Amino acid sequence: MTLLCRYHHTIIHQQDWEIVMRNGIPYYIPPAWVDPQRKAIRNTMHAAVCC
Repeated sequence: MTLLCRYHHTIIHQQDWEIVMRNGIPYYIPPAWVDPQRKAIRNTMHAAVCC
């Protein structure tokens, strides 16, 4: 699971994005019209920092 605001939650469903978890980190798979290879990407802007 990942936390999304209402706007981005809606976009995920309306535009055929997918979210996969890898080692507890969400990766976003864009729809084919954004990236034909559908390469998983990570949002590093809000990365959790530990100790």
